[in-house]
Amino acid sequence: MGFFLGIDLGASALKACLMDATGCPLLTARASYDTHHPQPGHSEQNPADWLAAMHSALASLRHEQAEAYEAIDAIGFSGGAHIGVLCDGAAKPLRPAIMWSDQRAHKQAAALATSGEAAESVEDIAGNAPNATWTLPQLIWLGAHEPDIIQATEKLYFAKDWLAAQLIGVSAQDHHVTDPTEAVGSLMAGRDNKWHDGLIALSGLSATALPHLVDIGSMIGMVSLGAAAAFGLPLVPVYQGAIDTSMEWLCVAPLDATSASLKLASAGVVSFTSSDAARFAPVSYYPHILDGLSYHAAGMSDCMGAIEFVRQNFTPKLDAQAFEAAAAEAPIGAEGLLFYPYLSGARAPFWDATLNAELRGLTRGHDQTAIARAAYEGVGHVLTAIWHDMTDRLGQKPDALHILGGGGKSDFFCQMLADMLAVPIKRGQETDCAYATALFTAACHLGKRPEEMALAAYQPQGEFTPDKSHCAVYASLQQAFLET
Repeated sequence: MGFFLGIDLGASALKACLMDATGCPLLTARASYDTHHPQPGHSEQNPADWLAAMHSALASLRHEQAEAYEAIDAIGFSGGAHIGVLCDGAAKPLRPAIMWSDQRAHKQAAALATSGEAAESVEDIAGNAPNATWTLPQLIWLGAHEPDIIQATEKLYFAKDWLAAQLIGVSAQDHHVTDPTEAVGSLMAGRDNKWHDGLIALSGLSATALPHLVDIGSMIGMVSLGAAAAFGLPLVPVYQGAIDTSMEWLCVAPLDATSASLKLASAGVVSFTSSDAARFAPVSYYPHILDGLSYHAAGMSDCMGAIEFVRQNFTPKLDAQAFEAAAAEAPIGAEGLLFYPYLSGARAPFWDATLNAELRGLTRGHDQTAIARAAYEGVGHVLTAIWHDMTDRLGQKPDALHILGGGGKSDFFCQMLADMLAVPIKRGQETDCAYATALFTAACHLGKRPEEMALAAYQPQGEFTPDKSHCAVYASLQQAFLET
């Protein structure tokens, strides 16, 4: 039996999932790294930390699953979108990578939103509305504040592709590649999901610095001799993956043109699948992992990370499990306490980089349970606002949301969100992107349809039905949250 490795570069940790050819996971290893905030609104990570995390995670897999690890047949990568890695000609990073949650380029994004190329605006060309999360405004910011970096950049990688290049080698131009999901996420592709010369020119980079576009699922190289020695890997193919929100669809089954999902991870994302290419900016549009489909997504920068921030700073004696238990003890509404989770400004549906986080209404009468409840409800209120905005803009209301991400393991939070959004929530046994990436890699290597392999491997693990009495209470609280 063959084995497959999926590596996902998340916002706070790298995860590596080892699975067999039937889609059964053997083990997932995790290695974390820090996000740095050199100034308010800035979020950066060092690519060297990603590489160290990959060493750590793969060493754990090799130690715990030695026989399967030595029999790996293929490897694939996924990771967060909008993360550019500016490199010299040898693929050495010139500076830390700016994260998707970074808000420094909000003025550049606003300028792009009001400027035009000939008779067309950036939104007309790209099909997505400029905001600070996209790569293009970040590059324009660098051009104004760190022009030497832009001038020295010979290769622009995207985060997961830079990491993949560490396995297959970085000397050959053929290995400087990416896929359409990253091109769209950079805001430098046209509506055909291919690089657009006019948008590239706005970035300040040479067109030769951009990676070649290849299809998702293409074989992009083999593990090099050097990487095989460093990681203890066999000399096997590496397949082109996609951004995490595209890859994660393989945790949903059955997967079709009506599927919708709710991701609870560092970011919180609501996504609707579509069989057409209509755009509804500022809701983001991306190519789907499956041919012939696309999806629309809108997210908040601080989801589970915001909840963890409250736990660490307000109730540090409670671990994550105790914090959730405390939240469950408090009444709906957290006794009037409101948490606004805008630690990195606000993305959808408010799009205001100047908004700050607040814990509002705190008195001596509030205890740890109210604080914990307010943290969960604050994130839930923003996700509810995103849900309402998307259903209004797209004119569709899915019958259910499939949960994704580590936060979806919480029965308490899943039920709360079913009540807040007034929609059933379904959960499979596997909700993590590293698993989806391993599954996709297996499908590519074995010549199988990814959605069929995902359906065969899917195991339901919970369904959360809205409590109508709770829905009415949350609807009232939602109004108060938005008005204050």
